[in-house]
Amino acid sequence: MNRFHNFFLTSLGSSFLRIFYKAFLKSPGILLVLEDEGEVKGFVAGTRDNRGFYKKIVKNNFLSFFLIGIKLLFAKPASLLRVGYKIIKSDKNSIIFAELLSIASKKNKRGYGKLLLKGFESEVNNYNPDLLPVALTTDYDENEKAVRFYRDSGYVVLEVFESFRGRKMYRFIKYFNNI
Repeated sequence: MNRFHNFFLTSLGSSFLRIFYKAFLKSPGILLVLEDEGEVKGFVAGTRDNRGFYKKIVKNNFLSFFLIGIKLLFAKPASLLRVGYKIIKSDKNSIIFAELLSIASKKNKRGYGKLLLKGFESEVNNYNPDLLPVALTTDYDENEKAVRFYRDSGYVVLEVFESFRGRKMYRFIKYFNNI
């Protein structure tokens, strides 16, 4: 919540985020946490395969999502439409890939972001019989540091697109033969 305070998922609250990221602990999700000196320094979350991922995590955690959905229905009803849109849209991807959905680390110069990214790529590679590439999205505007980080890590721009409400985004991709 501290690193992504202006993002949609953060706006849904800490209860939603706990349920959402806990769902990544079940297949086909990946959730890695980086600790250093006994303190959490960052995390990375994503999928081994983007096909139907959101439907699978909702199905695997139906009661938790149902209960938080009722809460959101009264507190932020428009947000449920956006969540539903994302679930439906995720099934219509024309490219199949493993997807990095969130990466966050405490600001420092210790390389936590690189460690988390490499850990995620390694986890995908260990369970990737189809040799799916890894894809991720990030903001297009005012995001030079992240764009440079992904390019330096071997990712290339697959497309520039507009997300929900016209937010301009990059989709980066990296093929496993580059790892």
